[in-house]
Formats: sequence, structure tokens, C-alpha cells
Amino acid sequence: MDYTQSIPLNVALLIILIPLVAVGIYYVKLKKSEELWKFALEGAGDGVWDWDIGNDIANFSTQYKEMFGFNDVDINTSIKEWNNRIHPDDAASMNKAVNDYLSGKAEKYMHEHRVICKDKSIKWVLSRGMIVKRDKHGKPIRMVGTHTDITARKALETRLENLAHFDALSNVPNRTLFNDRLKLALSYAKREKKMLAVMFIDLDLFKEINDLYGHETGDIVLKKVSRQLVSCVRESDTVARMGGDEFVILLPIIDHEEDVIAVAHKIIESVAQPIKVAKTHLHVTCSIGIAIYPQHGKDEKLLVINADMAMYQAKKSGKNQAKFFEEAMLH
Repeated sequence: MDYTQSIPLNVALLIILIPLVAVGIYYVKLKKSEELWKFALEGAGDGVWDWDIGNDIANFSTQYKEMFGFNDVDINTSIKEWNNRIHPDDAASMNKAVNDYLSGKAEKYMHEHRVICKDKSIKWVLSRGMIVKRDKHGKPIRMVGTHTDITARKALETRLENLAHFDALSNVPNRTLFNDRLKLALSYAKREKKMLAVMFIDLDLFKEINDLYGHETGDIVLKKVSRQLVSCVRESDTVARMGGDEFVILLPIIDHEEDVIAVAHKIIESVAQPIKVAKTHLHVTCSIGIAIYPQHGKDEKLLVINADMAMYQAKKSGKNQAKFFEEAMLH
């Protein structure tokens, strides 16, 4: 019996069309779902990316491109081209975070890094993503995610970091940061059997300037002296303000005591130069105490105490000079 003869044409067409319509509806719904998902993410201010891992192609939302100052004419879909916009200092850690997630070493992908914008400015982003498709062997073949602009948050963190570790007036490291650096330098010196030096500096005649011209003028003097001290040392050295008119300098690596004497003389000459404030030329000098590891102390606290003691001896002996710590100062 020929069953095709017994099925009306309209019924046969329905049998053929219904599955096709169902598939079409499914893909329309899927497309609509993805569009709604992307719309929701962009509504939060995030830029959305969609990475075809196998073909190394990425699609980026309009919000994503605009975040960095680009448009469709400026870019293509190559993920490599976009990765080239990652700040060089952050590229290795970002690639590691992605690879760890794709290989299963990490449960999620989340990474903070800098991106170079079209105008060459830098933005910090929080990048997050997840695998949404795998092949039959379980290998990731599609990943989607977002970039959130966190530049303002990073700037705030930097300001808070500066408040915690830098002197607000002079912008040089404060006591906390100095102690941290001294601890690290001392660990290195002990391990490598090297010498380091701590210099304790107190300004002479500063109290008189403060009393005569006021604290605002005194603050200007402290700022200028701070800059002078920084100019007298190496980039690897640390100038810190302990408070008031007291400063400390860490020379983390020295070969000879004569090296420290040379730096001390340079500082004394520099600080003694007239400081112009408004139409007035002010004069300060400084007294310096020096303690060297390991001769004058084997821990951070003792080195600073002994350098401070030597400074007071320099001040007591006539000011405007430097003195090394000596055991006799203890008596």
C-alpha cells in the first residue's frame, strides 16, 4: 500500500515544516536570550566580549569598544590584536589567569589589568569571563565575559596607599615605609654579607625659622629640604621624613665607609644653600648621625637608635656636620 497517496498535501507540508519552524523558533529565542544577556551586562556599564577560542576570533560590544575610544573602523576581531593593547607589565599575569582557567587549574577567570586606549591613555579594567561551550571532548571552544572600568577605584587605592606610606607634606616615604625598606635591606645585607648605612638628619635653626616666620614658611622649607635630600642620593636609596624636621636616609648597599662620608658632605652642602621663600632668603643647616651595619647594630631598631644618638652628638659638637656612631656615646 502506498501511504504517501493517503496523506493530504497540506498535512505532508505540515509534517515537514513543523520541525523546521521549531528549530527556527529555538534559534530566534537563543539569539534573543543572548541579546538580552548582553544588554543586561552593558546596562551595568560593562563591555562585553565573546571569544571563539578555536578560531581565535573575538566579538566586542559597542560599549566595550567605546570604553577604550575605538569604533568598528579602528579594529578587527583578532583576539591577538586586542591582547596587544594590554599593558606590557600586565600581559604575562593576564595570560596565565586565562590559561589556568581554560586548563582547569583555576575555578574562575577574574583579572585586573591595564589597557592602552586609542589615545594612548591607560585604563584599569576588571576582566571576568566563563566558558559557555565545549567540544565533545570537553575542550573549551567559546568563552564570554566582561570588562569593567575600575580606573577610578585604582586611583583611590593609590591615594590611600600614599597616605599610608608617604609623608603628606614632603611626599617622601614616612616612618612605616622606611622601616619596611630597612627590614628588607637588612635581610639582603645579612644574606649577602654586605654593609648598609642609616643616616639620621636633623635641621639646625629650623625652630627659629618656624617661630619667626610661621608654620607655613616652615612647611615650605621642609618641602625644599626634602627635594634637596632626594637629589643627593641614588634612586635605590630611601629618604624618609620621621616627623617635624627629622629625616632618615637608607643607603641599602655600600662598599666603604668613605662612600657614606661623601654622601653626608654632599647633603650638608646642599642643605646649607639659601632657601628663597617669597622675597626672603632663609638659611638652615643640618646635623647628621650615621650608623653602619654590621659595625653599629645588627637589627633595624638598634641601627636607627644609634644613628639618632650620633646625630645628637653632631649637634652637640657644633652642628652642621656628620658623625659616625661610637660606643663611647653610650656613656
